Amino acid sequence: MSTENSTSANDQSVSEIDLAIQKAQARRAAKSDKSAEPKAPKAEKVPNEPKRPRLTDDEKKAKDAQRAEERVVRSSARAAIRAEKLAAKSANKSPAHMKKVARAAERLAPLEQAELLLFNEATSNLTAAQLANLAAHISHFNRVKATERALTQTVTVGNEVTVISGDSRYIGKVGTVTKAQRIRCYVQVEGQAKPLYLFTSDVSVNAAAAEAANV
Repeated sequence: MSTENSTSANDQSVSEIDLAIQKAQARRAAKSDKSAEPKAPKAEKVPNEPKRPRLTDDEKKAKDAQRAEERVVRSSARAAIRAEKLAAKSANKSPAHMKKVARAAERLAPLEQAELLLFNEATSNLTAAQLANLAAHISHFNRVKATERALTQTVTVGNEVTVISGDSRYIGKVGTVTKAQRIRCYVQVEGQAKPLYLFTSDVSVNAAAAEAANV
């Protein structure tokens, strides 16, 4: 090997060593700079909430009693609300038996002036027992008169009659006899599709109309 080549190799080795030294120095300087930087403060720990003190037996009993009392109060309040709603609903709803009474009243024939005066007088001044007794006497009187009419009254086809007993819906209605039997008759009343099937004692022959028909 020549002297020139040996010198060139040595120079290259020195350059590489110098470069390695420089890199090492640079790394140490970088570490030194990092260590010199102030460290970020650690986050302070949040102190734990203080634990609730344990209740004594007496305190537990008192708390349980308070809860039970609150449940009773809430239950009573709910029951009161339900009762109030039920009462309001019942107030707006008529009992079933009163509906039947109202329907029965609707089927009654209207009272004339004289009848209305007597009815008001009786219902205003008589007791329930007296009214029942009076009603029984009136019913018996009507039955006697109906029996008398059945024995003496003759109803013929074409007679104009007034319904005086039987179904209260037709009392006071005037119609014409379309068929007559011994104790029964058919009466065609205006507004009724079919003739009424009545006892002859349930009608009263209109005398004026009968006399006019016989003239």
